[in-house]
Amino acid sequence: MLRVEDICVKLGDFRLDRISLHVEHGKYLVLLGPTGNGKTVLLETIAGLNPPASGRILINGKDVTHLEPERRHLGVVYQDYALFPHLSVFDNIGFGLHLKGATKQQIRKDVEEMAGFLEIAHLLKRRPNRLSGGERQRVALARALVLKPYVLLLDEPLSALDRSSRDRVQEELKRIHAELSLTIVHITHNLKEAFSLADRLAVMKDGRLLQDGPPETLFTTPRDRNVAELMGIENLIAATASESTLVTALGKIAMEPLEYGTQPSGRVLLSVPSWCVELFPKGPAPDYLWQGRMKITVSRRLGGVVALTLEHDNGQCLKTSLSLREAETAGAPLDTGTLVPVGIRVQGVNWVPDQEPG
Repeated sequence: MLRVEDICVKLGDFRLDRISLHVEHGKYLVLLGPTGNGKTVLLETIAGLNPPASGRILINGKDVTHLEPERRHLGVVYQDYALFPHLSVFDNIGFGLHLKGATKQQIRKDVEEMAGFLEIAHLLKRRPNRLSGGERQRVALARALVLKPYVLLLDEPLSALDRSSRDRVQEELKRIHAELSLTIVHITHNLKEAFSLADRLAVMKDGRLLQDGPPETLFTTPRDRNVAELMGIENLIAATASESTLVTALGKIAMEPLEYGTQPSGRVLLSVPSWCVELFPKGPAPDYLWQGRMKITVSRRLGGVVALTLEHDNGQCLKTSLSLREAETAGAPLDTGTLVPVGIRVQGVNWVPDQEPG
């Protein structure tokens, strides 16, 4: 449904560098990355607002690289909603249909149908200033969806909402995607949001696409340090590959359990998700890459979990967390300064190159 091939865009000092993406019909792609790293520039380039210096864009099999935005058959929803304050909800939703020359009867039918689908029919006579953030977001979605776009483009659609509204609109996006079989491209810097919604995840930084694929693949096998950090991997352990072992600050760790295609060489980083760091390990020795004792330097309750920072004698730190129930039955108080046995489980640990990608 959407194919981006080697797109380069220059905007002042900023540059999108050879971005290539393929989104199949009915898939939900999330572009994830820090603010100011090119996600919105890419979205607006797909929409036709930024002319690319090179590369091409295909939508539904048609090359639209130099086609006007209004002829690309896309729906766009911005984080500030971009509703017309002087128009009613009905007229906001029907605005695009009016521009396309639809009859009044057709506009009314389509607007009322979409308002019913998004459960905002009772708001049709209101103005945007009388709506909550979540209601305004639904109106913006209705205005885009009523045009039956090939692809729906969402620019940080949840960032301006409070937590309760954000959760409701997120569930609404899941329903829209499932019931309409719609192709969606959604940009965010929120990892939880990305994992909740994405069929496919693409990570961007500094105008470059670092890695894309199923969310679980990016989490378990990040391509480099940047991807690992953006995936929320809190523990990256410096290591040097030597024969069949990785030499780390925690000692030598066998390479054999780690699967990542080619054999690592030179300087690498062990990517260790926090859930792989286990206190009071009880499994058999082969379940662990490493076992030892570490001191609790930070113990903080965060809602229903206890977040811990552990430090080895040599200064290597690891982060992990336990549910309150796990903390209560841990076998010892999890207070700052306590020395506890720790194990790094094999499953979920991998390695990434310790350098910036080319």
